[in-house]
Amino acid sequence: MAQPLSTDSRWVVNESNQRVKLACVNWVSHLDVVVAEGLSKQPVDVISKGILDMGFNCVRLTWPLFLFTNDTLASITVRQSFKNLGLVESIAGLQSNNPSIVNLSLINAYQAVVASLANNGVMIILDNHISKPGWCCSNFDGNGFFGDRYFNPDIWVKGLTKVATMFKGTKNVVAMSLRNELRGQKQNVGDWYSHSPASNIRYRAWLCLKAKKKLLWSFSEQYDSGPGYNEIHPHKVIFHPKTGLCIKRKSIYEHLVLGPCSEAEAWTYTPQKTLTIMGTYFCLQADGLALPAKLGVICSYASSKWETISDSKMHLSSKLADGSGVCLDIDSNNVVVTNACKCLNRNSTCDPGSQWFKIIDSTRCISSTKSFLGINSIFSFGAKNLLASFSW
Repeated sequence: MAQPLSTDSRWVVNESNQRVKLACVNWVSHLDVVVAEGLSKQPVDVISKGILDMGFNCVRLTWPLFLFTNDTLASITVRQSFKNLGLVESIAGLQSNNPSIVNLSLINAYQAVVASLANNGVMIILDNHISKPGWCCSNFDGNGFFGDRYFNPDIWVKGLTKVATMFKGTKNVVAMSLRNELRGQKQNVGDWYSHSPASNIRYRAWLCLKAKKKLLWSFSEQYDSGPGYNEIHPHKVIFHPKTGLCIKRKSIYEHLVLGPCSEAEAWTYTPQKTLTIMGTYFCLQADGLALPAKLGVICSYASSKWETISDSKMHLSSKLADGSGVCLDIDSNNVVVTNACKCLNRNSTCDPGSQWFKIIDSTRCISSTKSFLGINSIFSFGAKNLLASFSW
């Protein structure tokens, strides 16, 4: 892929002015051992090539600040770092799979991973994930906000400068993520404006020149508020991660099914925990165990309330008339049904995938015809059910 990247209006483009879409995978290198994960299992080049084989073109490679600001930490060998944590078996794996890395210093090992990715044509985003090596994140880990125990803004700037300088000649390093998830009890407006790179124009300009002549800067806020945002109607869709599909309907007389998210129903999720099709009176209801979920217009019953449960918060649960709980699920034909909730404990052999649904925000345009039909169909739906109640 031709480098470097730049912008053309709202698009990221390469040297040939072709649009570039970053499809990135996260590769963790900020944990206690301060070595990119997986090197005890496979050679680094095999991992780099595997990333491309899986359809990705980019890696967000994390790093802890202290790796670049604490010379003592940086000079520890990979072997010693694993030994300090009692990971003897992993040392043997490293020796077998990456003999050229196992005796490098931690900082040189990080450089070796970057070089492998670059040599295999993978674009790299260097992500300052945390200061003190370890798991991320907690509001009380001392890494969250300017002035925290491990987050000295001056040391942070020195670390960013060192990383920018070190990798300025690596063509496939296309971006730097300056810090992950500012958080914690010390957050305040004054320090945000004082220390945030978004306000420090002189530092940004200097770092840009120090690193590369062409650098794309991105300041993350709302990812869905681009051009045209004010002209659309934000809504919810119900996404099924296992299949990559969303809940849709063909008509009010047919079962809800999974289908392409481009054809997904637009929902609202109310404070009363009801899921209602936007522009209609229809809400999602549980009808019984192993029965298809349905649409109804009386939305005050317990069977019309949907709670996110389990540690994953991805089970959508409702209650039947007898008080028993059920979860949204799919059958073999991708019809949306309700079944007994599964995998709510920590049984690692249980697969909850069919019952995982996520209510997510969407800004896709909604067909006005579909919405109009939805609003008016309530009358025929009501009439049909009323007549049915008088049938013999």
